[in-house]
Amino acid sequence: MTIQRRRLLESTNASPLKDDNLNLTVNQKTSVVDTLHDNLHYVFETGRFHLLSFDLRRSVQDLLDVLCSTVNGAGCSKSCPTLFLAECVLVYMSPEASCQLIKGLSVNFPRASFLHYEQVNMSDSFGSIMIKNFRARSCELPGLNACHSLATQEERFFKAGWKKAKGWTINQVYKMLPSSTRYRVEHLELLDDLEVTMQLFDHYCILLATNDEIICPDEQLKESLATIE
Repeated sequence: MTIQRRRLLESTNASPLKDDNLNLTVNQKTSVVDTLHDNLHYVFETGRFHLLSFDLRRSVQDLLDVLCSTVNGAGCSKSCPTLFLAECVLVYMSPEASCQLIKGLSVNFPRASFLHYEQVNMSDSFGSIMIKNFRARSCELPGLNACHSLATQEERFFKAGWKKAKGWTINQVYKMLPSSTRYRVEHLELLDDLEVTMQLFDHYCILLATNDEIICPDEQLKESLATIE
């Protein structure tokens, strides 16, 4: 993939490339990606496992073509129970693009669940510091409007047509773990400032949205976490 990316970037003549590609700015890279959608599509499959590359800002129909195609895609069935995972993905998309995505998945996968990890409570003072640190690294977060609270995170999924949506801060999830598990984790590496860590945990969340409660009811979360060793 690194070789493929290098060749694609070189073909744009954006600027000379070095081994680590550091001489290209973020904006230049984005411009390259925007003009090479088709060429950047990549599929790796082993028969039981499919790894697909895709720009989620594109239309849902384009995504479905990739996911469900039996020729150049994964051959997914819309009627099968499906779990979508997103780890800090939607916050890097515009509200319009992320809404289009989660609405399209809800409409086309009636037996799906969506497990979502992202920032939350970003409107308080600690959240403002986080945003400032992101921007200091030239990292804009177009989807921050949905990250004000657990309620706004849940609301985006309800508006997109998901039947159920429930979010928890990482602190809330952490407290659901057995005390023995928390003790083991906390002694893997000593933390200099536990208070700051807990503040950070209050600013990330896990959200579960479902269309079929039988597949993944949110009431089972605590029971499932209790089995983690």
